[in-house]
Amino acid sequence: MTDNEKNKIKSYKDYPEGSGKKGIYDYVFLPFQEYLIKYYKVPSETRKISWDRFQKWQQKYIEPAFDESRHEEMINNFGYVSIDKHDFKSQYAIYDKLKSDKRLDEETRMFIGFMAGAGFFKNYKISLEGWFEIENWSNPSVNLENTNGRKLNDILDYEYGLNFLKVDLSQIPFWKR
Repeated sequence: MTDNEKNKIKSYKDYPEGSGKKGIYDYVFLPFQEYLIKYYKVPSETRKISWDRFQKWQQKYIEPAFDESRHEEMINNFGYVSIDKHDFKSQYAIYDKLKSDKRLDEETRMFIGFMAGAGFFKNYKISLEGWFEIENWSNPSVNLENTNGRKLNDILDYEYGLNFLKVDLSQIPFWKR
């Protein structure tokens, strides 16, 4: 982030609590753990729309993708033209790799597995391990320099870092199609 961008964001300091610009200011200037406590301790209250979206994705796409008897339901919900468009083999391979990562809960493992089935890792030509190690994990095709970006491995080491990840997963640019 350039000094010019930081100076602009400093002007958001006195915006009302709960406003988007105050949230941007806090993300840039609060210590990250304080930011997570403020915005992600109870995301169903502070990030309600995004949290609800994650829960909706769980019910509409993720759970059916992991229940063989509901695969057709997920295919229809997600808008695939056929079941062959989703890579269930990759989905389960990534999900199985994540089983040993105790920082993640079951619904997050399943969500990331679903991302693999939808082609996220193939599209960005990145491994799961590589994805956890880049700052721009939400959009790996964009090269970020001088950012406040954080690696997933770092985010998940913070208290409430998992909530931060959950809120953002259903909003990454990959889903815009």
